[in-house]
Amino acid sequence: MKQFYQRPNFTRYIVLLCCIVQAVQLTIAGCSHTKPYYHPDIPDSAKHENKIEGTLRYRLLLLGDGGEPTSDEPVLKTLTEWGEKDASSTSIVFLGDNMYPEGMTERKKHEASARLTPQLAVAKSTGAHGLFIPGNHDWASGGAEGYSALRAQEEFINNALVGESNFLPSGGSPGPVALELPKTDPVLRLIVLDTQWWLHQHEKPKKAPEQVIEELVALLDTQLPVIVIGHHPLETYGEHGGAYDWKAHLFPFRSWKKWLWIPVPIVGSVYPCGRWYFSRSDQDLNGARNKNMVAELNRAFAMRKMPPQGPPLFVYVAGHEHSLQVLKGGVTDYLLVSGAAASRKVTEVMSGDSTLFAHQHTGFMAIDFLNDGKVLLQVVEPGGKGVLFHRWLTVD
Repeated sequence: MKQFYQRPNFTRYIVLLCCIVQAVQLTIAGCSHTKPYYHPDIPDSAKHENKIEGTLRYRLLLLGDGGEPTSDEPVLKTLTEWGEKDASSTSIVFLGDNMYPEGMTERKKHEASARLTPQLAVAKSTGAHGLFIPGNHDWASGGAEGYSALRAQEEFINNALVGESNFLPSGGSPGPVALELPKTDPVLRLIVLDTQWWLHQHEKPKKAPEQVIEELVALLDTQLPVIVIGHHPLETYGEHGGAYDWKAHLFPFRSWKKWLWIPVPIVGSVYPCGRWYFSRSDQDLNGARNKNMVAELNRAFAMRKMPPQGPPLFVYVAGHEHSLQVLKGGVTDYLLVSGAAASRKVTEVMSGDSTLFAHQHTGFMAIDFLNDGKVLLQVVEPGGKGVLFHRWLTVD
């Protein structure tokens, strides 16, 4: 037996086996959509801006995870241009993780405020309504200082912006909170959730989860189109959904620093596989608390009452995943993921059966509500790219 292991061919077999294993891993992993992905049924006419023929009644501009902007973040520049167009009829919604890495904790207060200021400047300069919701990093990444960091951020934002409803839900509440927009003769109901409340294991306001669900079901009872926003997605084909491309397996250190292109064959797969199959973070869809939250929210969505004239449009929008994804929903009509507000944070994204559009790129989403009742979704990217995808949102 000893002589067998000393044979020169044995080493070759081991190396060959490792190469085969790595090749299989990389083949299964696939590639991220560094170029825009469109579902095969999407026509070419949907791959650019759609000129609005009706009168715009209200516009939502949605983006998240902008808490580490560059000094001249391109997506914020493009966002400003869009926010200025119809400022009095526009809400710019920041979908959480407004301050990396741990929100406005005492030791990171100065750094956090500097990272939030460019986002606040967009709302100030455009004159549009600015609305911030919390993400996991705003709760001190789920740490013991999370509640105090969240309250500090809320105070900072409310002091910086004029008007009402600039930070919701307030006081660390899970929500739900509803806004009907515009205030006069509204054309949509916007429901705000703090999804990190469900996952946070330290100090937080006490509220029975069943009460949250009951209130949510009640707010879903409307004839207006409903847009529900929360930081965490209910479905995703990025790393929080266990989708890792070949680079995550071969260059695992890039999960900490994007510039760490250090190849680690074979062993590099330990991180993506270990994270999804063994550690099961609550920030991922397979985490125990995350699975419970998604199940409870989907249960509430499934219980919404249907008006006699038929159900209104129902869309859930999230950030958390640092990419752009448009998905067909199940209990909702659509699931949108718009968490690519910072160039430094963009991550890989794959696609599934429900994916209509996906791109590993910075950008935001615009939902336009027109006077004829039509609702238009547009995916916007900076750098002269403009609108890469549009779709008239309909009830299925």
